[in-house]
Amino acid sequence: MRYGLTSLLSRLANNFELHGDYNMKKSYLWTKLKARLHLVHSAPGESYNWLFLPGGPGLGSESLNGLAEILQLPGAVWHVDFPGDGSNSTPDDAEYFSHWSEALIEVTSALENVIVVAHSSGGMFTLATPALEDILTGLVLMDSAPDASWQQFFTQYVKENPLTEAEKLQALYDKAPSNETLKKLTIACAPYFSTKNSLQEIILLLESLPFNYKTHLWAAENFDQTYKAKWFPQAMPTLIIAGDQDHITPLKLFLDSPDFQRENILIREIDNASHFPWIDNPPQIKKIFDEYCQRLRLIKRFVSHV
Repeated sequence: MRYGLTSLLSRLANNFELHGDYNMKKSYLWTKLKARLHLVHSAPGESYNWLFLPGGPGLGSESLNGLAEILQLPGAVWHVDFPGDGSNSTPDDAEYFSHWSEALIEVTSALENVIVVAHSSGGMFTLATPALEDILTGLVLMDSAPDASWQQFFTQYVKENPLTEAEKLQALYDKAPSNETLKKLTIACAPYFSTKNSLQEIILLLESLPFNYKTHLWAAENFDQTYKAKWFPQAMPTLIIAGDQDHITPLKLFLDSPDFQRENILIREIDNASHFPWIDNPPQIKKIFDEYCQRLRLIKRFVSHV
């Protein structure tokens, strides 16, 4: 990117509240609606802004640290947390989180050449915000879904593969939800969204993450059951990926949707991979992102000659 970290943050001062020591590893920006960005790194090349949006909800963007580390993307890489999500606490997390759509529009509008890289429910929130079609330069959806039918697949898999400890913790969470119980429950459910080879690594990841039960409950009560994509990328360069062993949001959900069968949309399955495919198969993830970046370059080259 043409700008160093300090100058990049300084140029954004009018759109964000600036916090942190810009000479330190972590530099945060907050929008007026309290969405938080963390500039992970910036690299020479194209002036893209890659916004990594985590799943959950209730998990922090720290869940995507491993993905950002293995990729070499042109431009700036940011982690994004919705207001009230993960460790991005607010005076009233559920209330602030309820404005997730406006916050997503706000944060993507404040930057240029934005490419959203959204995991799981992060992708669902993205597809439920139609204004983004006129804002984004590109879109990457990882292990996400076009509608709420993913819950049917996952519920059936859970019935066929019960986990006693997870059932006990689910009952406890339903009775007395808390961040601690949500974390224990998610860890107990790790076999559902990992492979045998990645199980321990994913458990270690989950143990390191912040959890926020208030936003998790808000989404369960107000979003999950009724979710349906409100827009489909008509021309925007789009990449959709999922692990071939993802039992939560299998790639089949997008493959069976006619709305996502378009020339501008790449759909790729990750071999021997779970709901966190960059942990299971880093080489293929890197290869597919390189393919997507090459497509971005070709489109930019074509447009510049028109």
